Amino acid sequence: MAQTRGFGAMDEKKQQDIASKGGQSVAPENRSFSKDHELAAEAGRKGGQSVAPEDRSFSKDHELAAEAGRKGGQSVAPEDRSFSKDHELAAEAGRKGGQSVAPEDRSFSKDHELAAEAGRKGGSASHGSDDTGDGS
Repeated sequence: MAQTRGFGAMDEKKQQDIASKGGQSVAPENRSFSKDHELAAEAGRKGGQSVAPEDRSFSKDHELAAEAGRKGGQSVAPEDRSFSKDHELAAEAGRKGGQSVAPEDRSFSKDHELAAEAGRKGGSASHGSDDTGDGS
């Protein structure tokens, strides 16, 4: 019977501590992902694809996914965000996002007053008006 030795014999916490020290030994500005965002994105995609969809934390915890999205968006200056520069891209992303939710689970299909309010706000914004649509 072969015994596990060295790194493989250590408990998981000890292995993680050692592995993290390797990453910390390189200055942040010299790390390849900080220099090449496309490389980082590709690594993230590959890492995500290596986990079964039902085991991915974002598919299990939508609040965690939403928080990550907010943090990611906030890390980019508003003027550099692609949706602020390309409204058609933003609209397309919104349509795709909406299509990924079953019709019976969409908040507007459950709450018609919310849908009406959003429509009024959207109409006012697109026409440069501050009218709330309530006739006042």
